[in-house]
Parts: sequence; structure tokens; C-alpha cells
Amino acid sequence: IDSINYKELIMNMVWHYAPWAYLPAMVESGALRGSNTGAEGEAPMLWFSANQQWEPTATKMIRNSAGATVSMTFKQQVQMVGCIRFGMGADDCRLLDWKAACAFAGTPRDSRRALERVGKKKGADPAHWFATVATIPLAELHFQVWADGWRDATSPQDMAAVWVERQAA
Repeated sequence: IDSINYKELIMNMVWHYAPWAYLPAMVESGALRGSNTGAEGEAPMLWFSANQQWEPTATKMIRNSAGATVSMTFKQQVQMVGCIRFGMGADDCRLLDWKAACAFAGTPRDSRRALERVGKKKGADPAHWFATVATIPLAELHFQVWADGWRDATSPQDMAAVWVERQAA
């Protein structure tokens, strides 16, 4: 693959963003699986984003010095828990767009709209959100880890090596 085709390939992907700490469980299972954490009664969905830099809603929360729960900055996320992503083609037939995914999952309209408002406040765009009910084997995905920019990895184990190297630097 030449560099132009590679860049085009990457830009035509959607990404499942996660903290590096989730990698061991993902490797153990051999696949990415959906979750309905916080949405009892809804079908578990595996979420992806077309945002090519970082999906703001994937940023974890921390307690600040006043005891309030706030989103980490991207820099804090990188330093404290790391950032990884798993890519698949945006044209994959298993993907549903945001509204179709919510309808499939059984997300009430008011909840969907509230999630959209919160996401937009964080800088996200619901038009970038996609989901699937499918379990996606890791072997079908493209791997990247954040190390002063997104770096390709050939496997989840390679992702771990990049993270360890970054932490040692």
C-alpha cells in the first residue's frame, strides 16, 4: 500500500476508542463486544466514531480537587490511562448510524436527545456515531495506539509494546 492509499484507508474507517487499560480484557476475549452499561433494558451495542482524531465522549471522568466529576482533558487521558483505537471500514454492513442504533437498542427518544446534548457539549458530533450488535473479532480490526500521534500496531500485543515504550520514555 502506498502512502496515499494508506491515508485514504485510514480516513475511511470508524474507530472504537478506549483507554489502554481495557486492552488486556479485549485480548483475552479475542473480540470487541457491545455493552449496555448505564442503559438497562437496552440491547448491548459496540460503539464506533468517524472522528479521526479522538471521540470526545470516549474521554473518561475524574474527580477534581473540589470533588466534582469532570471529563479528563485529552492530555490527561493520554497520560493517566492511555488511548487506543480499533478501526473498521466505515462501509461495513454491520454498522448502524446513530439514530438506527438507538432504535435497535431500544433507547428512548428523550434519552437519545439527552445523549446528543451531552455529546455536543463535549465537542462530539452525533453524525460521527455508529454502532453494531455484532461481536467483532480483533483479527478483523486495524490497531492504533496514541504515542504523540496515532501509531499503527500490527496486533494488540504490539499496541501494548508501544504503550510500555511510551511510558518508559
